[in-house]
Amino acid sequence: MKKEKNNTFNSFEEDLEQITEQEQEEIDSYMDEEIDKHMKEQKLKTIDKEENYIEEEYNDEDLEEYEIEDDFVEKKVDKETAKKNRWRKISNIIFVVLLVLVLLAIIDVICVAKFDKGPFFAIPLHTYEDGGTKEYYGLGYKVIKYNQIQGRKDTELGTWSLKYNVDPIYTEMLDLAIEFNDNPNAINNYYKKLVVVTGNLKEVDVDNNTVTLEYVDDGGKYTTKLLCQLEEANEKISLFEPNYEITAMGTVMDYQKKTIYLENCFAEQ
Repeated sequence: MKKEKNNTFNSFEEDLEQITEQEQEEIDSYMDEEIDKHMKEQKLKTIDKEENYIEEEYNDEDLEEYEIEDDFVEKKVDKETAKKNRWRKISNIIFVVLLVLVLLAIIDVICVAKFDKGPFFAIPLHTYEDGGTKEYYGLGYKVIKYNQIQGRKDTELGTWSLKYNVDPIYTEMLDLAIEFNDNPNAINNYYKKLVVVTGNLKEVDVDNNTVTLEYVDDGGKYTTKLLCQLEEANEKISLFEPNYEITAMGTVMDYQKKTIYLENCFAEQ
């Protein structure tokens, strides 16, 4: 009986040893799997960390590039804006300067044309050796102030193409009388032009330093006078004899009541 018990116990121990070995193998296998799994997880975590680091580094570089590009664009826009503002200021200054010059030119032209004054804002560029005639150039206009010793002493206004001209218009009292009576606008053909007129001496006024030529027709239709205001006092005019032919040279300035007015005149008989 005792022998049977021992056999049974031995058999149980063998089974226990076998079970233990199997379990040990299972445990070892399980541990190996767990270790492999843990190593794989660690490896995956390492890879993720590296990828995240690379991605973060890449994102930081992109962000820096974007910031650099944004700064570049902003600086470029600021430069373009500053350039536009600078050109706008320059344009405004040029516009104001041109406007002022145009206004000065208009004032100068009005003073010369209407009041025979100036020019004030034109530049004298040429002086003739004829007594002192000067040419003035302004913004789009030209003024010639004649100052001949014996001849033109008027002021002429025109464009830059205006030419120096001291050639007088030769005519007679008869022709002037017919032209001025038949054409109300005849003064426009002679205004501020130098004329040499031959006619009959009507009157001499020594006190006022003037001589008067006159054409008289029978009906009185074409009767016309020409009043010459001599430039300088001329004692010789006291020797002039009325009703004799005389030659007067001067600048035509006006026509009123059948009288043509000449200024800066010279006369000889």
